[in-house]
Amino acid sequence: METCPTCPFAWDAVTSAEITPRVTAATQRFATLLRAHPAEASRRPAPDTWSMIEYGCHVRDVFFNLRDRIILGAAEDHPRPHPMHVDARVALGLYRNDAAPILANEIEMAGAIFTRTFDALPDQFDERPIFYPWPIPATRNLRWVAAQALHECEHHLADAEAQAPRVSASACDS
Repeated sequence: METCPTCPFAWDAVTSAEITPRVTAATQRFATLLRAHPAEASRRPAPDTWSMIEYGCHVRDVFFNLRDRIILGAAEDHPRPHPMHVDARVALGLYRNDAAPILANEIEMAGAIFTRTFDALPDQFDERPIFYPWPIPATRNLRWVAAQALHECEHHLADAEAQAPRVSASACDS
């Protein structure tokens, strides 16, 4: 079974019925974290580590991108979606003007839109094939894509949660 190399997430272990409750719980926790640390959320704890805002913006954008991939996979046979350009979004500074309270709302909204779309799929559509280039290029199914959205949210929520006490403590030392 394929698992994340840095967390215990296993895509094939996630059922379609788990997607919505787990996404909802994770987006609520992410939003709560951002609301609790608005001043610290944009600070990077290290130059090569994203801030809580950058992780949150990435998760928000993943929900929208993977929602579009699910629609594409439901509408077309064996599609090959375009890349998301994750690193370019950060390098270009596309997240620099995002604020924690607004992002908190957007993460909850993006997760809700994503899950409504996934839940609206006709029966058996979660098994439709789609090419997915990460972590290794392979044909997957729409349930795997939904599990990937869940993975991104839970994984980066853990990154942000691990960062929050450090960022807050270092801010108090200043």
